[in-house]
Amino acid sequence: MKIVCVCGLGMGSSLILKMTVEKAMQALGIPSEVEHQAAGTMSGGDSDLIVASPDFADELSGYDNVVFIRNIVSVDEAKDAVQAFLDSRDAS
Repeated sequence: MKIVCVCGLGMGSSLILKMTVEKAMQALGIPSEVEHQAAGTMSGGDSDLIVASPDFADELSGYDNVVFIRNIVSVDEAKDAVQAFLDSRDAS
């Protein structure tokens, strides 16, 4: 699963979020490739999932594969968000 974590500049909070999401994916047992980028220059079109804080909802409104994480260091929140996303895709 290809995942892109985004923030304003692609260097700070997205890097922290990347590490959190990697731990969440490992805990879920789902193989993944996680990278981090800036929201404004993100190339997320070929990603399975985009993860960001709610601050970037406007910038990411054109994507239907986005989950938002409020606490970017919470592995549990990341696991729950990813699992809910996967469950919603399976139900479609």
